[in-house]
Amino acid sequence: MSYNFCTLFDKNFLVHGLALYRSLEANCPEPLRLWILAMDDETYEILAALHLPNVTLIHLEEFEDEELKRVKETRSRVEYFWTLSPSLPSYILRKNPSLETIAYLDADLFFYSSVVPLYESFGTHSVMLIPHRIHGKDARTREERSGKYNVGMLIFRNDENGRACLEWWRERCNEWCYDKVEPTRYGDQKYLDYFEEKFKGVYILPGNGAGVSRWNIGTYKGNIRGEQGAVYLGEEKLIFFHFSNFKIYYPPSSWLPWGPPSLYTTPGTEKDFTYRPYSEALYRAMEDIRAVHPGFLGGTLHRPSLYRQVTETIFFILKTQAKNSFGN
Repeated sequence: MSYNFCTLFDKNFLVHGLALYRSLEANCPEPLRLWILAMDDETYEILAALHLPNVTLIHLEEFEDEELKRVKETRSRVEYFWTLSPSLPSYILRKNPSLETIAYLDADLFFYSSVVPLYESFGTHSVMLIPHRIHGKDARTREERSGKYNVGMLIFRNDENGRACLEWWRERCNEWCYDKVEPTRYGDQKYLDYFEEKFKGVYILPGNGAGVSRWNIGTYKGNIRGEQGAVYLGEEKLIFFHFSNFKIYYPPSSWLPWGPPSLYTTPGTEKDFTYRPYSEALYRAMEDIRAVHPGFLGGTLHRPSLYRQVTETIFFILKTQAKNSFGN
């Protein structure tokens, strides 16, 4: 079979998008194809200069139709990006009717092992969803707000059910896609909660190897290990991690290799086996980008002074301890 993916990003996620592409190359058999919708001219020009194998670039001007142009005026930049989550795979299937499947990927995913088990599990179903599996005492409340499933990765088969589901999602996002919580919707994401009741062939991916992120990493505390070049969550291989809100300092910080004190800078084995390889991949991607576009700094944080790093870290630790002491 062929493996077809799509994603979208601007210059602020270009480093993440390039790291995603490299991780797919390393963990996906060919034939592989990644369609990238470049959300600004600078991103398109840099990607074109990199001459990435197995990548098809889409310019925003060729992608946007009149409906999207009208919708764009009513949304913030982030909300418009969310609006396009279903429009992009829909566009690709219309342009490439012979494709068997198309998978939408958020640009801040990173693959650690083969994608093949995902597709073997998906089988002949029409749509694949991955649950949030939110960890913590407030998991139910958070799920009610943001939805049961995450938009990070979805697979749509090019059959009647897959296309119908994708089109319904596209229409809903064009109608309403805002960064606010309502009883039945939130951004592009809470619409996924209704796929099962409205369409046949919807498959909920079991297991824990896909869709690991900051909202469920607590589930695996003390149960993450590296073995023969792979990362394991208990007995399951980690397939991909969703690095929501992960940023790096540039130039690199010798003390804090990635962003301000947060979940990603707290100690733990998950840091060595997940965050550190991703951080290294982002820095490699930055060097590749700067080789064709010197001076590029998109989506990175300016390295703070050592004093600021220390004070931010102390504040974060104290805040975390106080929060934990109240059981929140």
